[in-house]
Amino acid sequence: MAWIRRVRTASGATAVQIAEYDGGRRRIVAHVGSAHTGAELGILLDRAREMLADPAQGSFDLGIEPVAPGARLVTREAAPALFDVEPPGETPAATGPPRVVATDSRLLFQALDGVYGDLGFGALDDEVFRDLVLARVVEPTSILDTGRVLADLGRKAASDKTMRRTLARCADRGYRGQIAEMCFAHAQASGNVSLILYDVTTLYFEAEHEDALRKVGYSNYAEVVVMPRSSSARGCSYWSARLPGVARAA
Repeated sequence: MAWIRRVRTASGATAVQIAEYDGGRRRIVAHVGSAHTGAELGILLDRAREMLADPAQGSFDLGIEPVAPGARLVTREAAPALFDVEPPGETPAATGPPRVVATDSRLLFQALDGVYGDLGFGALDDEVFRDLVLARVVEPTSILDTGRVLADLGRKAASDKTMRRTLARCADRGYRGQIAEMCFAHAQASGNVSLILYDVTTLYFEAEHEDALRKVGYSNYAEVVVMPRSSSARGCSYWSARLPGVARAA
């Protein structure tokens, strides 16, 4: 399914593109243009919507003629008169048909926020962290592009510096351990934990030198980080960790 994508360019303009997912990867179908002002952005978005519109999608003929809504104009207060005179009939001024100025997926955000709260994550009392988590569920992307995802969800994103400070706060306050406890409590309350599934994911990083986390292994040129994860029989993940990779034996 194709959608309209807005991205900030290096020159400060806003590029409008039409993108789609193909085999799990995002592919740019068409580049509509770049806008430097709000008016230009509105024109490009309208053009993109026209490109996405299906010309074969017709409309039902209900035999109803659209009627423009009426609105009364504010008139100057009449001067006091000696006798009460009935004011002449005022004709309501016709206004144009309604126009959609913006759309968002606010309902999707509300649904994800409800799941976030049901898991007990609201106890963290960190709104920016919640927005980062839900935005990454919708579309995993960079910090710089997270603002676009949140805008599509009907949320006003925090600044890039605030988002980065939030990530640092996650490590300082031990969010990983707190979330693991909340997930375990949810799994225990909603079922049983008699069966525990365990999985290990290996991530590769290319760097010149090893450090306390990244160790050369499984390859002669890449550092490895092992990330184990546990979940209940019903698939509720409640524990994860990040461990140094094991060095490759000689």
